[in-house]
Amino acid sequence: MNNGKQSRFAILVGGVATLLYFQAASVVAQEGETKSPFSFWVSQTFSRDSNIYRLPDDYPDVPGGKRSDTFSTTRVGVDFDSEVSRQAFHAGLALGRTLYSSHSDLNNTSGDARLRWDWQVGDHLSGILGVSFNESSVGYDNTYTGANTVERERLMRQLLRFNINADYWWHPDWATGFGYSGVRSDYRNDARPYDEYRAQEASLNFTYRPSTGNRIVLGFIWEDGEYPNRKKKEELSPGELSLRDWNRFDVRLSGQWRLTGATRLNGYAGYTKRKYDLAPNRNFSGPTAKIAFLWTPTGKAILDLSWRREVGADQDMISNYAVSQGWSFRPTWVATSKIRFGASYDYMDRNYRGDPGYLPAGLSNPKNARTQSYGLNVQYMPISNASVGLNFQDTRRDAAAKYYEYRARMMWLSGNITF
Repeated sequence: MNNGKQSRFAILVGGVATLLYFQAASVVAQEGETKSPFSFWVSQTFSRDSNIYRLPDDYPDVPGGKRSDTFSTTRVGVDFDSEVSRQAFHAGLALGRTLYSSHSDLNNTSGDARLRWDWQVGDHLSGILGVSFNESSVGYDNTYTGANTVERERLMRQLLRFNINADYWWHPDWATGFGYSGVRSDYRNDARPYDEYRAQEASLNFTYRPSTGNRIVLGFIWEDGEYPNRKKKEELSPGELSLRDWNRFDVRLSGQWRLTGATRLNGYAGYTKRKYDLAPNRNFSGPTAKIAFLWTPTGKAILDLSWRREVGADQDMISNYAVSQGWSFRPTWVATSKIRFGASYDYMDRNYRGDPGYLPAGLSNPKNARTQSYGLNVQYMPISNASVGLNFQDTRRDAAAKYYEYRARMMWLSGNITF
């Protein structure tokens, strides 16, 4: 990180440490006991990936001459949770190190820090104030390789987020609230300056929360963002477009609703409108939704079914976003109190939009893709604060352009313990 980013990270870490110190002292002073609000954890994962760079079978130039690799990821962290009067404080720090056997140029160190204050004033006003920082490597599952070239640098993305919201409960079941959040996305060593962005979001919400614990929210969301290193309006040539500035408006009806004692429905449905001020041919408007249905017919069986249609960013010369529509099914069998088995199936159809008009007819959206993934897993919990898991996943992507297709098989063994 450059000096500015190091300073921001140091301030965030310092804030976490300060909060942990004062809140720990407060808890001991008020409750007169030595129970620590801290919890420490360690996790270790060993993975085998058959297609590290997510390349098609006949790709001509595989980096390092090897498609597969074995790698390990070690993570350590500390969490903090404390309640003082009607206020709740949460914080966390984590550090990770990933090492590859063959592709050592992908070795990386990741980390994150977070602070959150769940505040309440009187009987009617409550909300959340939070800030977080995360630095992690960017995966290759949705990258674009091109026909004969491949970009295989180690990319470390840095996300700094801030959010605040407040709800006024003018009735035991009804509230009106607002929210504001900001996000800053950068890359270590300025690896992708044109993909760095800043965004701000404001929301107005109306909430219904009956005594049953269910929840329904009608929300209106406004977002403004920019890619600061892309061309401004005054820098454009005649007829040239720029994806520098955008704004988005969403109206959503979201909720968490228990239909019966064994079934629960979560998610949202709404309408999204995304607009680029200097590239109107890349605008989008349409319905969006994400709905999850959880059914627990017995104490041993859990069935999780979900469907979604969302707009996600995908920045390159061919498209600047993808409309993703798909569903997933995840059954789980709780064999004993210590052992559970699971399976998964995921299907995703990504329709890449925002054609800039640079390419010949028939090549405007060559990356439209369908991805299917099958998985099996088993988890063993020998004691309440530790678990070991073994997972297998087979992923295949079919696309309009053959050089965007791939198949990858992954297997990983993981374990974690909290103390």
